Amino acid sequence: MSELAEVGDFCLNDSCPDAGKIDEGNIVKYGTMAKGMQRCRCKTCGNTFSENTGTIFYNKHTPSEEIIETLALIAESS
Repeated sequence: MSELAEVGDFCLNDSCPDAGKIDEGNIVKYGTMAKGMQRCRCKTCGNTFSENTGTIFYNKHTPSEEIIETLALIAESS
């Protein structure tokens, strides 16, 4: 079974030469955000992003646990 790529495994910037390339060594940890979320930085283009960029949790004020629980309840009722 192949593993899924996670945010922080590759650069999300479409204009970066290393965009979408996994294990190129260009992504480094770049501190944390106010709520403790990990930040990442691409050494190639300098783009920074959080660990939830590109996910359903990005830019949401609702806790991720509540979103997951809501989706589970919706799935159960279907």
